Amino acid sequence: MLSYLLYGLFILACVVLVVTVLLQPGKADAGALFSSSVSSTAFGPRGTQSILSKITIGAAAAFMLLALTLSLPAITGTRSVLQSAGPEAEPSPAQQPTPAPSQAPAENASPAASPAASAAPASAAPSPSTQK
Repeated sequence: MLSYLLYGLFILACVVLVVTVLLQPGKADAGALFSSSVSSTAFGPRGTQSILSKITIGAAAAFMLLALTLSLPAITGTRSVLQSAGPEAEPSPAQQPTPAPSQAPAENASPAASPAASAAPASAAPSPSTQK
């Protein structure tokens, strides 16, 4: 129930912010932006704020605070994907092992291709100590 109230206020703040920004009068026309007279007025004293600019500041502050409040998990009741354990995974049925591909005969295979073939001739060769 609290989240519905906050979402309603959030949408209201959005609408008020858009309307007040669009209703504010422009400071200068687009051609005056490139002249030197703008620099003195753009950074000069602001004078008194109108009621429209005060409403804009209030709507912007309400928009930001409501957006931060609505992002809290305690308000929305959601949990992070990283924190949730999720549903227990059911084990998949055991798959039948696939038969290994048949090996080619040893005379067709090169000695460097299989480690067993390269190890066999080395063990069959007599060691230098037995050849005396």
